[in-house]
Amino acid sequence: MGEMEKILKGDELEIRRQKNIEYQNVRKERLSELGKNKVSIRLDDLDYEKLADLCESLGYKRPKPGGRNLIETYSGVMKYLLRNEQDSDIYRPKSPKAQELFYLYKLIIHLKYDMGYSEKAIIERFNKDEIKNPFTITYGGEFLKWKFKDIQFVLNENILLKKLASLDKEG
Repeated sequence: MGEMEKILKGDELEIRRQKNIEYQNVRKERLSELGKNKVSIRLDDLDYEKLADLCESLGYKRPKPGGRNLIETYSGVMKYLLRNEQDSDIYRPKSPKAQELFYLYKLIIHLKYDMGYSEKAIIERFNKDEIKNPFTITYGGEFLKWKFKDIQFVLNENILLKKLASLDKEG
């Protein structure tokens, strides 16, 4: 029996090794899809908490210090931050309402194009989290459920820019 157990353990070990190799290959492919360039940073506890908050607010799982397989999360957050910097060249909102609407635009862009959410999934998430829609941001009042037209409004940059300018004029 001892010899048979060793053979079984050897087979189990070989199966485990094979699965690990397959996992590593799939992971390597996924990482190469993110990009070929690597960045390494160090953060103090306060900045790490801010990063964790940002990850969570963008729809990722909250990272834990020393956690594994966070490259996808951090890559998504970095893309979001880079896009935000680029978007700030489009328009710099001044009034609180315009800033809130512009934040919504950036969040929808991130969810749709960086994270691959469908418009339906974005609507479901926003309704679940009771995130204000453009009408509620503009005119106030009770929370109104999101609809496809709200997403389309925010994604139409020409209309959005006019609305942001109008909100800034109102103050």
